[in-house]
Amino acid sequence: MPKSLSTPAGATIQIGRELGAGGEGSVYEVSGVADQVAKLYHTQPDRAKQTKLAFMAAHGDAQLLSYVAWPLQTLHATPGGPTVGFLMPKVAGREPIHMIYSPAHRRQTRPAAAWDFLIFTARNLAASFETLHARGHVLGDVNQGNVMVGNDSKVMLIDSDSFQVNANGVMHLCEVGVSHFTPPELQGLPSFDGVTRTANHDNFGLALLVFHLLFGGRHPYAGVPLRDGVGEALESDIKAYRYAYSRDAQLRGVKPPPRSIPVSIVPDQIEAMFAFAFTERGAIGGRPTAKNWVDTLDKLRGNLKLCTASRLHKYPTNLSKCPWCALEQQGVVYFIDLGATYTPTSTGFVLTQTWALIEVVPPPQSMRVPTFDSFNVAAAPLPPSIPPARVIWGCKIVASLIALALVVSMPVYWVVWLIGGGAAYAAAATTGQAERKAERNRRTGQLRSAKASHDTLTLKAHKEAGPHAFSSIKTELAGLRDEYQRLPQLEKQELQHLHTTAQERQKQKFLDSNFIETASISGVGPNRKAALRSFGIETAADVDGSRIRQVKGFGEGLTKAMLDWKRSCESRFTFDPSKAVSTADKNAVLVKYGSRRLAIEGALRNGPQALRKSYQDAVAMAAILQPQLNQSAAQVAQAMKDLSII
Repeated sequence: MPKSLSTPAGATIQIGRELGAGGEGSVYEVSGVADQVAKLYHTQPDRAKQTKLAFMAAHGDAQLLSYVAWPLQTLHATPGGPTVGFLMPKVAGREPIHMIYSPAHRRQTRPAAAWDFLIFTARNLAASFETLHARGHVLGDVNQGNVMVGNDSKVMLIDSDSFQVNANGVMHLCEVGVSHFTPPELQGLPSFDGVTRTANHDNFGLALLVFHLLFGGRHPYAGVPLRDGVGEALESDIKAYRYAYSRDAQLRGVKPPPRSIPVSIVPDQIEAMFAFAFTERGAIGGRPTAKNWVDTLDKLRGNLKLCTASRLHKYPTNLSKCPWCALEQQGVVYFIDLGATYTPTSTGFVLTQTWALIEVVPPPQSMRVPTFDSFNVAAAPLPPSIPPARVIWGCKIVASLIALALVVSMPVYWVVWLIGGGAAYAAAATTGQAERKAERNRRTGQLRSAKASHDTLTLKAHKEAGPHAFSSIKTELAGLRDEYQRLPQLEKQELQHLHTTAQERQKQKFLDSNFIETASISGVGPNRKAALRSFGIETAADVDGSRIRQVKGFGEGLTKAMLDWKRSCESRFTFDPSKAVSTADKNAVLVKYGSRRLAIEGALRNGPQALRKSYQDAVAMAAILQPQLNQSAAQVAQAMKDLSII
């Protein structure tokens, strides 16, 4: 490798030490230039690639360079000679995006990063795509390796020389791609040679990375299969649009993995954007654009609230309860402040006083539901074509008596008279029969409809106008009171437990530093690693036989390979007694119970107000529903009376 190279203007560039190597080239320091590096190719690029690099170097601008490691100048072994590489901005202090959206990585490198940091990263990612698309260019090979993120959540796209570049109408194609980031309409191609990518193809990869960021690194197409042929390979599931988190996921033969963040955590607009991006509609009608994501994620960032239980629990204001707390109650932790410090504070809260204020709020009375027999109603008359039931029965009786009398008084002709009486009986019985049946069906339907409406109204009155909601709130408050009284003992037990579990916890921390992504495990390649990640299995600490077997494609052979790898990690662990219980360990427990204590105090303080509001709401609703309930009961009573005369 030459130590000095030339720019198109003839300036000499001194090449320093190698910083990294890839399949196509290596990156080097540039002597005397701290903010730039040089990428030099292993073999001389062809003429088309040289033309592409020259165009890119001539058409960089400030906004583009703020988001992309874009070529600044081409480099040549001799002045005016063929291009052998290029200068580009140095990407320092940033790491690949998968280090951000991976919960295991983030807990180690950014323990204080909450969900709002991930949202801001997603927003900046979308802005980088928007900048590229606005200039007619396409990233093409979207994947987790060409997006770098800094502590400020700023995004930088790298490997720009592989992008699809529109050089004033001449298209320089991107002919590489990663299968599990490839959109469904391009899945199955033998290669990308000659394939022109579009911004809509990029938008699939963008939506996928945004999904990774918001949902803990899960892949939207990796789920639990519900029928044969599903989950065999990530590529085939993408091609078949088997979006595991869609509202019609069961029809697609898949459901979300266990322990995953529910898609309902995001507002409906964002859920719809994901559904559009990952289903047939996106390929046909155009997926959400980078600009759409920027605008929507900016709106989401501005509508977050903080949970009282943890400063890392931030969630959309449209949710009534903290979803992160709900997940933690199921044993699933996405955000935990491992470096927490604890400062006890006195809030002046007195449980007995607060509970006394809760107890004095009276419950609302149950609504009076009128009985049907309390209404004095007259039946609606039958249509003129239908004789009343009493008339028909009278005719039947008279005909029968006549026939009987004639049989007794005139035995000689009894057969004739019996036949005549029978005919009269039959005529009476069939008078208005069809009309009567139709009228009975109509009145039966009216009664059924009236009862259904009354039952619905009665249920509504029970839930909204009586003590039902009030009692639910009171029961929840009582549960919080009981939990609050147990907190000191639970905290003491957990602090004592730190000593007995020291070795196991230290071992778990060690296993948590062994990442599957960088491990060499027989039979487990990039796609299978992506599937494991979508089931929340990222490190040796996550490896468990039952969890591995839940992932489609991991039979006994691959499960054994994973367990063998975990055992090899465990064999390298050595317990350090001097680090058995650290201050951070103790603080984590104190913060956990201190945060929970504050959360319960806040809920109990708001208890009287919540109960009073429930009482007022119930009384107001009763005033609205009582007349409606009286009217519906009267309608049922009327329908019952109308049917009784048929």
